[in-house]
Amino acid sequence: MREFRYSALTSQGTTISGVRRASTADQLASALLEQGLVLLGSRPTFGSLGGAWSPAHRAARKHLRSFTQHMATCLSAGVPAVTALRDYEEQCEGPFAELMTDLRAAVTSGSQLDEALGRHPHVFAPVYLALVSAGQNSGGLDNAFNELTSYLEWQDDLRSQTVQALIYPAMLLVGVFGLFLLMVLFVMPRFESLFSDSGMELPKLTLGMLALGRFCGHWWWAIAAGAAGLTVALRALLATNRGGYLRDSLLLKLPVVGPFLSKLALSRFAKSFSVIFSSGVDLLRMLDLLRGVVGNRVMAAQLGTIRSQVASGLTLTEAFAAADTFPPLVQRMIAVGERTGSLDKVLLTVSRHMDKELPRDLKKAFTVFEGLVLVLLGAMVCLASLSLLMPIMSIRSALH
Repeated sequence: MREFRYSALTSQGTTISGVRRASTADQLASALLEQGLVLLGSRPTFGSLGGAWSPAHRAARKHLRSFTQHMATCLSAGVPAVTALRDYEEQCEGPFAELMTDLRAAVTSGSQLDEALGRHPHVFAPVYLALVSAGQNSGGLDNAFNELTSYLEWQDDLRSQTVQALIYPAMLLVGVFGLFLLMVLFVMPRFESLFSDSGMELPKLTLGMLALGRFCGHWWWAIAAGAAGLTVALRALLATNRGGYLRDSLLLKLPVVGPFLSKLALSRFAKSFSVIFSSGVDLLRMLDLLRGVVGNRVMAAQLGTIRSQVASGLTLTEAFAAADTFPPLVQRMIAVGERTGSLDKVLLTVSRHMDKELPRDLKKAFTVFEGLVLVLLGAMVCLASLSLLMPIMSIRSALH
Protein backbone atom coordinates (compact mmCIF):
# COMPACT_ATOMS: atom_id res chain seq x y z
CA MET A 1 0.00 0.00 0.00
CA ARG A 2 1.21 3.49 -0.88
CA GLU A 3 0.14 6.81 0.55
CA PHE A 4 -1.24 9.46 -1.81
CA ARG A 5 -1.98 13.13 -1.33
CA TYR A 6 -4.99 13.89 -3.51
CA SER A 7 -7.51 16.54 -4.52
CA ALA A 8 -11.07 15.62 -5.48
CA LEU A 9 -14.32 17.20 -6.59
CA THR A 10 -17.45 16.67 -4.46
CA SER A 11 -21.01 16.33 -5.75
CA GLN A 12 -21.64 19.92 -4.59
CA GLY A 13 -18.86 21.18 -6.85
CA THR A 14 -16.35 21.98 -4.12
CA THR A 15 -12.75 20.82 -4.10
CA ILE A 16 -11.31 18.90 -1.16
CA SER A 17 -7.86 17.47 -0.51
CA GLY A 18 -6.56 14.76 1.75
CA VAL A 19 -4.22 11.83 2.31
CA ARG A 20 -5.20 8.22 1.72
CA ARG A 21 -3.52 4.86 1.27
CA ALA A 22 -4.10 2.76 -1.85
CA SER A 23 -2.19 0.26 -3.96
CA THR A 24 -2.31 2.41 -7.11
CA ALA A 25 -3.66 5.75 -8.26
CA ASP A 26 -6.42 3.92 -10.16
CA GLN A 27 -7.52 2.14 -6.99
CA LEU A 28 -7.53 5.49 -5.22
CA ALA A 29 -9.76 6.95 -7.95
CA SER A 30 -12.16 4.00 -7.66
CA ALA A 31 -12.33 4.28 -3.87
CA LEU A 32 -13.08 8.00 -4.08
CA LEU A 33 -15.69 7.46 -6.78
CA GLU A 34 -17.55 5.07 -4.45
CA GLN A 35 -17.85 8.01 -2.05
CA GLY A 36 -19.18 10.28 -4.77
CA LEU A 37 -15.86 12.07 -5.25
CA VAL A 38 -14.07 12.62 -8.55
CA LEU A 39 -10.29 12.45 -8.39
CA LEU A 40 -8.67 15.58 -9.82
CA GLY A 41 -5.05 14.76 -9.07
CA SER A 42 -2.82 12.69 -6.79
CA ARG A 43 0.82 12.15 -5.96
CA PRO A 44 2.64 9.72 -3.69
CA THR A 45 3.87 11.22 -0.44
CA PHE A 46 7.14 10.44 1.30
CA GLY A 47 5.02 8.28 3.59
CA SER A 48 4.65 5.79 0.74
CA LEU A 49 8.22 4.75 1.46
CA GLY A 50 7.27 3.83 4.99
CA GLY A 51 4.40 4.67 7.26
CA ALA A 52 6.67 5.78 10.09
CA TRP A 53 8.03 8.61 7.90
CA SER A 54 4.61 9.73 6.70
CA PRO A 55 3.80 13.36 7.52
CA ALA A 56 0.31 12.27 8.57
CA HIS A 57 1.81 9.54 10.76
CA ARG A 58 4.19 11.96 12.49
CA ALA A 59 1.38 14.46 13.02
CA ALA A 60 -0.87 11.70 14.36
CA ARG A 61 1.46 11.01 17.25
CA LYS A 62 0.87 14.58 18.40
CA HIS A 63 -2.78 14.96 17.43
CA LEU A 64 -4.33 11.53 18.03
CA ARG A 65 -4.89 11.92 21.77
CA SER A 66 -6.25 15.45 21.32
CA PHE A 67 -8.52 14.31 18.47
CA THR A 68 -9.86 11.41 20.54
CA GLN A 69 -10.60 13.70 23.49
CA HIS A 70 -12.34 16.15 21.14
CA MET A 71 -14.53 13.40 19.69
CA ALA A 72 -15.40 12.07 23.16
CA THR A 73 -16.43 15.54 24.35
CA CYS A 74 -18.47 16.38 21.24
CA LEU A 75 -20.24 13.02 21.00
CA SER A 76 -21.07 13.04 24.73
CA ALA A 77 -22.69 16.46 24.21
CA GLY A 78 -24.77 15.15 21.32
CA VAL A 79 -22.77 16.81 18.52
CA PRO A 80 -22.91 14.77 15.25
CA ALA A 81 -19.70 13.05 14.18
CA VAL A 82 -19.48 15.05 10.92
CA THR A 83 -19.72 18.34 12.81
CA ALA A 84 -17.12 17.18 15.35
CA LEU A 85 -14.76 16.23 12.53
CA ARG A 86 -15.22 19.60 10.83
CA ASP A 87 -14.63 21.48 14.09
CA TYR A 88 -11.38 19.61 14.73
CA GLU A 89 -10.32 20.07 11.12
CA GLU A 90 -10.60 23.84 11.56
CA GLN A 91 -8.39 23.89 14.66
CA CYS A 92 -5.48 21.82 13.31
CA GLU A 93 -3.19 22.25 10.33
CA GLY A 94 -0.81 20.32 8.13
CA PRO A 95 -1.13 16.63 7.23
CA PHE A 96 -3.55 15.85 10.05
CA ALA A 97 -5.93 18.58 8.86
CA GLU A 98 -5.89 16.94 5.42
CA LEU A 99 -6.59 13.59 7.06
CA MET A 100 -9.57 15.19 8.85
CA THR A 101 -10.81 16.51 5.51
CA ASP A 102 -10.68 13.00 4.10
CA LEU A 103 -12.49 11.54 7.11
CA ARG A 104 -15.24 14.16 6.97
CA ALA A 105 -15.70 13.64 3.22
CA ALA A 106 -15.95 9.87 3.72
CA VAL A 107 -18.53 10.16 6.54
CA THR A 108 -20.52 12.80 4.63
CA SER A 109 -20.71 10.51 1.61
CA GLY A 110 -22.26 7.73 3.69
CA SER A 111 -19.36 5.73 5.16
CA GLN A 112 -19.46 4.63 8.77
CA LEU A 113 -16.92 6.31 11.05
CA ASP A 114 -14.96 3.10 11.65
CA GLU A 115 -14.78 2.52 7.86
CA ALA A 116 -13.46 6.05 7.33
CA LEU A 117 -10.85 5.64 10.08
CA GLY A 118 -9.91 2.21 8.68
CA ARG A 119 -8.68 3.85 5.46
CA HIS A 120 -5.76 5.24 7.48
CA PRO A 121 -4.26 2.21 9.28
CA HIS A 122 -0.91 4.00 9.59
CA VAL A 123 -2.62 6.43 11.99
CA PHE A 124 -5.44 4.45 13.65
CA ALA A 125 -4.29 1.15 15.16
CA PRO A 126 -6.43 -2.03 14.99
CA VAL A 127 -7.37 -1.67 18.68
CA TYR A 128 -8.56 1.89 18.04
CA LEU A 129 -10.67 0.77 15.08
CA ALA A 130 -12.11 -2.20 16.99
CA LEU A 131 -13.25 -0.03 19.89
CA VAL A 132 -14.81 2.56 17.57
CA SER A 133 -16.57 -0.21 15.64
CA ALA A 134 -17.87 -1.82 18.83
CA GLY A 135 -19.10 1.51 20.19
CA GLN A 136 -20.74 2.32 16.90
CA ASN A 137 -22.57 -1.01 16.76
CA SER A 138 -23.75 -0.77 20.37
CA GLY A 139 -24.82 2.86 20.14
CA GLY A 140 -22.18 3.95 22.65
CA LEU A 141 -19.70 5.75 20.39
CA ASP A 142 -19.16 8.49 22.99
CA ASN A 143 -18.22 5.87 25.60
CA ALA A 144 -15.85 4.23 23.12
CA PHE A 145 -13.98 7.52 22.59
CA ASN A 146 -13.90 8.13 26.35
CA GLU A 147 -12.32 4.70 26.84
CA LEU A 148 -9.85 5.41 24.04
CA THR A 149 -8.91 8.74 25.63
CA SER A 150 -8.05 7.00 28.92
CA TYR A 151 -6.23 4.25 27.05
CA LEU A 152 -4.09 6.72 25.04
CA GLU A 153 -3.30 8.72 28.18
CA TRP A 154 -2.14 5.52 29.89
CA GLN A 155 0.04 4.64 26.87
CA ASP A 156 1.57 8.13 26.77
CA ASP A 157 2.33 8.09 30.50
CA LEU A 158 3.98 4.67 30.24
CA ARG A 159 6.04 5.78 27.25
CA SER A 160 7.03 9.01 29.02
CA GLN A 161 8.26 7.14 32.10
CA THR A 162 10.35 4.79 29.97
CA VAL A 163 11.88 7.61 27.91
CA GLN A 164 12.73 9.66 31.00
CA ALA A 165 14.42 6.67 32.60
CA LEU A 166 16.44 6.08 29.42
CA ILE A 167 17.81 9.61 29.05
CA TYR A 168 20.51 9.51 31.72
CA PRO A 169 21.91 6.03 30.89
CA ALA A 170 21.91 6.94 27.19
CA MET A 171 23.87 10.12 27.90
CA LEU A 172 26.32 8.12 30.00
CA LEU A 173 26.79 5.59 27.22
CA VAL A 174 27.42 8.31 24.64
CA GLY A 175 29.90 9.91 27.04
CA VAL A 176 31.74 6.60 27.47
CA PHE A 177 32.39 6.08 23.78
CA GLY A 178 33.00 9.78 23.18
CA LEU A 179 35.73 9.91 25.83
CA PHE A 180 37.31 6.68 24.63
CA LEU A 181 37.39 7.86 21.00
CA LEU A 182 38.83 11.22 22.10
CA MET A 183 41.74 9.48 23.80
CA VAL A 184 42.33 6.97 21.01
CA LEU A 185 42.01 9.36 18.07
CA PHE A 186 43.44 12.60 19.46
CA VAL A 187 45.32 12.16 22.73
CA MET A 188 47.35 9.02 21.96
CA PRO A 189 48.58 10.17 18.51
CA ARG A 190 50.01 13.36 20.12
CA PHE A 191 52.38 11.21 22.16
CA GLU A 192 53.27 8.74 19.39
CA SER A 193 56.27 10.75 18.14
CA LEU A 194 57.57 11.06 21.73
CA PHE A 195 57.34 7.32 22.16
CA SER A 196 59.09 6.67 18.84
CA ASP A 197 61.94 9.08 19.61
CA SER A 198 62.62 7.41 22.94
CA GLY A 199 63.78 4.27 21.17
CA MET A 200 62.23 2.13 23.86
CA GLU A 201 60.18 -0.94 23.25
CA LEU A 202 56.59 0.06 23.91
CA PRO A 203 54.21 -2.10 25.92
CA LYS A 204 51.85 -4.26 23.90
CA LEU A 205 48.87 -2.39 25.32
CA THR A 206 50.22 0.92 24.02
CA LEU A 207 51.04 -0.55 20.61
CA GLY A 208 47.55 -1.99 20.42
CA MET A 209 45.91 1.32 21.29
CA LEU A 210 48.06 3.22 18.77
CA ALA A 211 47.21 0.68 16.08
CA LEU A 212 43.53 0.97 16.96
CA GLY A 213 43.72 4.77 16.71
CA ARG A 214 45.43 4.61 13.28
CA PHE A 215 42.91 2.08 12.04
CA CYS A 216 39.93 4.12 13.21
CA GLY A 217 41.39 7.34 11.83
CA HIS A 218 42.10 5.84 8.41
CA TRP A 219 39.11 3.55 7.99
CA TRP A 220 36.45 5.57 9.83
CA TRP A 221 34.26 5.65 6.73
CA ALA A 222 34.35 1.86 6.40
CA ILE A 223 33.57 1.47 10.11
CA ALA A 224 30.64 3.88 9.80
CA ALA A 225 29.36 2.12 6.68
CA GLY A 226 29.74 -1.29 8.32
CA ALA A 227 27.92 -0.11 11.46
CA ALA A 228 25.10 1.34 9.35
CA GLY A 229 24.86 -1.86 7.30
CA LEU A 230 24.88 -4.01 10.42
CA THR A 231 22.16 -1.84 11.97
CA VAL A 232 19.97 -2.12 8.87
CA ALA A 233 20.52 -5.89 8.67
CA LEU A 234 19.79 -6.32 12.38
CA ARG A 235 16.61 -4.24 12.12
CA ALA A 236 15.51 -6.29 9.12
CA LEU A 237 16.18 -9.51 11.04
CA LEU A 238 14.32 -8.32 14.13
CA ALA A 239 11.40 -7.22 11.95
CA THR A 240 10.80 -10.86 11.00
CA ASN A 241 8.65 -13.04 13.24
CA ARG A 242 11.49 -15.43 14.01
CA GLY A 243 14.04 -12.67 14.67
CA GLY A 244 11.65 -10.74 16.92
CA TYR A 245 10.71 -13.91 18.78
CA LEU A 246 14.36 -14.79 19.45
CA ARG A 247 15.11 -11.23 20.63
CA ASP A 248 12.16 -11.13 23.02
CA SER A 249 12.86 -14.64 24.26
CA LEU A 250 16.46 -13.67 25.06
CA LEU A 251 15.45 -10.40 26.76
CA LEU A 252 12.94 -12.17 29.00
CA LYS A 253 15.71 -14.44 30.29
CA LEU A 254 17.99 -11.55 31.33
CA PRO A 255 18.19 -10.74 35.05
CA VAL A 256 16.43 -7.52 36.17
CA VAL A 257 15.59 -6.51 32.57
CA GLY A 258 13.56 -9.67 31.89
CA PRO A 259 11.15 -9.26 34.83
CA PHE A 260 10.61 -5.59 33.96
CA LEU A 261 9.84 -6.34 30.29
CA SER A 262 7.53 -9.15 31.36
CA LYS A 263 5.58 -6.84 33.69
CA LEU A 264 5.46 -4.16 30.98
CA ALA A 265 3.92 -6.62 28.51
CA LEU A 266 1.53 -7.92 31.19
CA SER A 267 0.43 -4.38 32.02
CA ARG A 268 -0.31 -3.72 28.35
CA PHE A 269 -2.15 -7.02 28.14
CA ALA A 270 -4.30 -6.42 31.23
CA LYS A 271 -5.17 -2.81 30.39
CA SER A 272 -5.96 -3.60 26.75
CA PHE A 273 -7.96 -6.70 27.75
CA SER A 274 -10.07 -4.61 30.14
CA VAL A 275 -10.70 -1.80 27.65
CA ILE A 276 -11.47 -4.04 24.66
CA PHE A 277 -13.60 -6.55 26.59
CA SER A 278 -15.71 -3.82 28.22
CA SER A 279 -16.40 -2.36 24.76
CA GLY A 280 -18.18 -5.52 23.66
CA VAL A 281 -15.64 -6.87 21.15
CA ASP A 282 -16.05 -10.64 20.77
CA LEU A 283 -13.55 -12.85 22.59
CA LEU A 284 -11.69 -14.31 19.59
CA ARG A 285 -11.35 -10.89 17.94
CA MET A 286 -10.11 -9.49 21.25
CA LEU A 287 -7.39 -12.15 21.54
CA ASP A 288 -6.26 -11.31 18.00
CA LEU A 289 -6.02 -7.62 18.92
CA LEU A 290 -4.13 -8.36 22.13
CA ARG A 291 -1.39 -10.08 20.14
CA GLY A 292 -0.61 -6.75 18.51
CA VAL A 293 -0.51 -4.59 21.64
CA VAL A 294 1.51 -6.58 24.19
CA GLY A 295 4.79 -5.63 22.50
CA ASN A 296 6.39 -9.02 23.07
CA ARG A 297 6.56 -11.76 20.43
CA VAL A 298 6.79 -14.59 22.97
CA MET A 299 3.63 -13.49 24.74
CA ALA A 300 1.94 -12.78 21.38
CA ALA A 301 2.72 -16.34 20.24
CA GLN A 302 1.18 -17.76 23.41
CA LEU A 303 -1.89 -15.57 22.91
CA GLY A 304 -2.19 -17.09 19.42
CA THR A 305 -2.14 -20.56 20.97
CA ILE A 306 -4.70 -19.48 23.56
CA ARG A 307 -6.97 -18.15 20.81
CA SER A 308 -6.81 -21.48 18.98
CA GLN A 309 -7.63 -23.37 22.18
CA VAL A 310 -10.57 -21.09 22.98
CA ALA A 311 -11.83 -21.45 19.40
CA SER A 312 -11.70 -25.24 19.85
CA GLY A 313 -13.91 -25.10 22.94
CA LEU A 314 -11.65 -24.54 25.97
CA THR A 315 -12.45 -21.86 28.52
CA LEU A 316 -10.12 -18.90 29.03
CA THR A 317 -9.09 -20.33 32.40
CA GLU A 318 -8.07 -23.65 30.83
CA ALA A 319 -6.30 -21.98 27.90
CA PHE A 320 -4.28 -19.59 30.09
CA ALA A 321 -3.31 -22.33 32.56
CA ALA A 322 -0.70 -23.71 30.16
CA ALA A 323 0.78 -20.31 29.18
CA ASP A 324 3.97 -19.88 31.22
CA THR A 325 4.54 -16.22 30.24
CA PHE A 326 1.43 -15.34 32.26
CA PRO A 327 2.22 -15.64 36.00
CA PRO A 328 -0.09 -17.42 38.47
CA LEU A 329 -1.55 -14.08 39.62
CA VAL A 330 -2.84 -13.27 36.12
CA GLN A 331 -4.08 -16.83 35.56
CA ARG A 332 -5.90 -16.80 38.91
CA MET A 333 -7.50 -13.41 38.22
CA ILE A 334 -8.67 -14.55 34.79
CA ALA A 335 -10.24 -17.62 36.40
CA VAL A 336 -12.01 -15.42 38.99
CA GLY A 337 -13.16 -12.95 36.34
CA GLU A 338 -14.48 -15.67 34.06
CA ARG A 339 -16.33 -17.35 36.93
CA THR A 340 -17.92 -14.11 38.16
CA GLY A 341 -18.51 -12.56 34.72
CA SER A 342 -16.35 -9.51 35.50
CA LEU A 343 -13.25 -10.09 33.39
CA ASP A 344 -12.92 -6.39 32.49
CA LYS A 345 -12.95 -5.24 36.14
CA VAL A 346 -10.61 -7.99 37.29
CA LEU A 347 -8.07 -7.33 34.52
CA LEU A 348 -8.26 -3.60 35.23
CA THR A 349 -7.25 -4.41 38.81
CA VAL A 350 -4.31 -6.44 37.48
CA SER A 351 -3.31 -3.53 35.24
CA ARG A 352 -3.33 -1.11 38.18
CA HIS A 353 -1.26 -3.55 40.23
CA MET A 354 1.29 -3.81 37.42
CA ASP A 355 1.34 -0.03 36.95
CA LYS A 356 2.31 0.38 40.60
CA GLU A 357 5.15 -2.11 40.26
CA LEU A 358 6.47 -0.85 36.92
CA PRO A 359 8.08 2.41 38.18
CA ARG A 360 9.97 0.48 40.88
CA ASP A 361 11.11 -2.19 38.42
CA LEU A 362 11.99 0.47 35.85
CA LYS A 363 14.13 2.31 38.38
CA LYS A 364 15.80 -0.95 39.42
CA ALA A 365 16.49 -1.99 35.81
CA PHE A 366 18.06 1.31 34.84
CA THR A 367 20.00 1.57 38.09
CA VAL A 368 21.66 -1.72 37.13
CA PHE A 369 22.16 -0.41 33.59
CA GLU A 370 23.74 2.80 34.91
CA GLY A 371 26.08 0.72 37.05
CA LEU A 372 27.14 -1.38 34.08
CA VAL A 373 27.74 1.75 32.01
CA LEU A 374 29.88 3.25 34.78
CA VAL A 375 31.89 0.03 35.06
CA LEU A 376 32.38 0.08 31.27
CA LEU A 377 33.39 3.74 31.44
CA GLY A 378 35.91 3.03 34.15
CA ALA A 379 37.37 0.04 32.30
CA MET A 380 37.74 1.91 29.01
CA VAL A 381 39.24 5.01 30.64
CA CYS A 382 41.65 2.85 32.65
CA LEU A 383 42.65 0.99 29.49
CA ALA A 384 43.34 4.19 27.57
CA SER A 385 45.08 5.81 30.54
CA LEU A 386 47.35 2.83 31.19
CA SER A 387 48.33 2.64 27.53
CA LEU A 388 49.41 6.26 27.79
CA LEU A 389 50.99 6.27 31.24
CA MET A 390 52.98 3.01 31.01
CA PRO A 391 55.44 4.23 28.34
CA ILE A 392 55.65 7.68 29.97
CA MET A 393 56.65 6.10 33.28
CA SER A 394 59.17 3.86 31.46
CA ILE A 395 60.75 6.88 29.76
CA ARG A 396 60.92 8.73 33.09
CA SER A 397 62.60 5.75 34.75
CA ALA A 398 65.13 5.52 31.93
CA LEU A 399 66.00 9.23 32.24
CA HIS A 400 66.73 8.80 35.93
